[in-house]
Amino acid sequence: MAAKAARMRPSLLVLLICLFGWSLVLKIGSIFVLKKLYPESNGNYSYIGYDYPDEWPIDRPPVLMAFSHSVRFELDSPDGIAEWAAIIPGDGLVHLGEQKEPYTISMMHQLRCLDILREELVRERDDSEGPSTLSRHCLNYMKQMVMCRGDIELEPFQYPNHKDPIDMEGIYECRDWSAVYTEVEKNQVEFGKWLEQRA
Repeated sequence: MAAKAARMRPSLLVLLICLFGWSLVLKIGSIFVLKKLYPESNGNYSYIGYDYPDEWPIDRPPVLMAFSHSVRFELDSPDGIAEWAAIIPGDGLVHLGEQKEPYTISMMHQLRCLDILREELVRERDDSEGPSTLSRHCLNYMKQMVMCRGDIELEPFQYPNHKDPIDMEGIYECRDWSAVYTEVEKNQVEFGKWLEQRA
C-alpha cells in the first residue's frame, strides 16, 4: 500500500506541473490573440469600424461654473424653445478620420435628450397616449450618464426648509464645455469644406 502511494505522488506532481504548464500556455496564447484582435493604438486611428478612441482627444481644461436659477431655457416660451433648439451646433455630429466617419459626442447626445424630454413635458396628448419611445430612451440614457459620471460634489441640505431644501447656488469645477463647442464647430466647418472638395 505504501509503495502504491509513493508511486502516486510523483504522478500527481507531474500532473500538477502539466496542468500549470498548460494554463501558462493558454494565458500567453490568449494575450497574443487579444493583441492581434485589439492592437494597441499609437494614437493614429482610422475611425473605421471599431478603430476609434473611447473619447475624442481634445483639450478640456477645468473651469469653474456658478450654478444659479436661470431665466433662460424656459420649457414652452418661444424664446426658450429657440434656445433649446440652438444648444447643439449644427446636427451635433463630428466627422473624423480620412473617410470623415460620423460620430456624436456624449455631451451633444445628452443635450439633445434634454430637449426631447422638454418637448415631452409640454406636448399636448390625450389620456390614452403615453410617453414616446424616444423620450423613454432619453430618460434612460440620462439616468445612465448621471450614474456613469458619479458626481460626488456635496450639496448642502437645508432641512427643514421644504421650499428650497438644496442649496443650488454652489460653484462647481467642470470640464470646459466651450472647448467642446469650439472643436465641434471647427470640425463641422472642415467637414463642409471636405464635402465641397469632393463635389
